[in-house]
Amino acid sequence: MKRKVVSLLIFLCLFVLLSAEDFYLGDINNLSATQIYVPVCGANNYGWSKFFYSAAELQNAGIINPVEITRIAFQIGGSVPLVNYLMDTQSIYIGAFSGNNYTQADCVHPGYTNKALIYNGSITFNGPGWVSISLSSPYMLNPNSGVEILWENRDGSRVSPTPKFCYTESSLNKQVYKTSDDFFPATQIGSNAPKHPNICFSTADLNIPQVEIAYAGNSCLLSWNSIQGANLYAIYVADNPSGPWSFLTSITGTQYSLLADSQRKFYYIKAIGN
Repeated sequence: MKRKVVSLLIFLCLFVLLSAEDFYLGDINNLSATQIYVPVCGANNYGWSKFFYSAAELQNAGIINPVEITRIAFQIGGSVPLVNYLMDTQSIYIGAFSGNNYTQADCVHPGYTNKALIYNGSITFNGPGWVSISLSSPYMLNPNSGVEILWENRDGSRVSPTPKFCYTESSLNKQVYKTSDDFFPATQIGSNAPKHPNICFSTADLNIPQVEIAYAGNSCLLSWNSIQGANLYAIYVADNPSGPWSFLTSITGTQYSLLADSQRKFYYIKAIGN
């Protein structure tokens, strides 16, 4: 990552980042909408939850073709900082999903058929912010169908305060959860709700190249070395370093020429893997 500020006839700022591809689903700018139950509830000793993201949601997030994800992340909000909140014996499964609503009849544990175990172990939560979970094995995410995630909490203990996860409202029931203090409630009926947690699907990490910025008059040339595993470079622009970011263009080459304008601009570049 490299940021360079140069004084010209105008003032131009470039923020350059090349990385793995991240796909965010949900209203990630709304940090006030939080819940403690999904994806996992730390307020009870045991529990499970399931939640899904439709094919349309995956495609709207930019997943147009099947992608191999290696990490998932969930967004923690709330006004109380969360520091090293440890939950042991956590299991996460994922699988294709063709439904569009959890009815009352669907408020049961989904089982493990056609689901892949992508994580099993302890997870430490810190927040507010994104908590990233590296998958035990990559998963091929197909945007032509929805995806369902099953999370099981078999920790057997609880500590306050518990994680509060940011979510996005929906007109359909997109999550179900069930908790217990006495035993893992595998056969008990859960509760559904018209929401699901904000999530980020990430592809494998790519190397970060050396970025160079050259100036000639009012023109600026941004260039970088080719990254193994990348077949596309997406360029985003914003008026502030914190965003919001707007997609500008995507190119297969390793340089991009632009004209400086009368406003301060920040440019964000992603190297997108195969």
